[in-house]
Amino acid sequence: ALHKAAAMLPRVAVARTQSVIGKDTVPAMQSGLFWGYIGLIEGLLTRIKEEYGRPMTVIATGGLAKAFHKQTAAIDHLDPDLTIRGLILIHARNAAKRPG
Repeated sequence: ALHKAAAMLPRVAVARTQSVIGKDTVPAMQSGLFWGYIGLIEGLLTRIKEEYGRPMTVIATGGLAKAFHKQTAAIDHLDPDLTIRGLILIHARNAAKRPG
């Protein structure tokens, strides 16, 4: 979205950079995106764990999970298709309960 608001900025992919400090526009933007998401993940999980008050296993799922799971100790496991498999299971159970 940033590239739309500032026409001169390129669209960049979420990708791990070698350095947190970017020396050019694209590496700086990629670093901000990637390490910003890592900070978001870690911060949110810290708060959730504090509020929950018991140990938990964190499973990364979804399209970008592969990009982040090895970069933080906050994620315990990777299962990219967990959400879709869960939705399929819910649908099957609901369909079995319907009459006729």
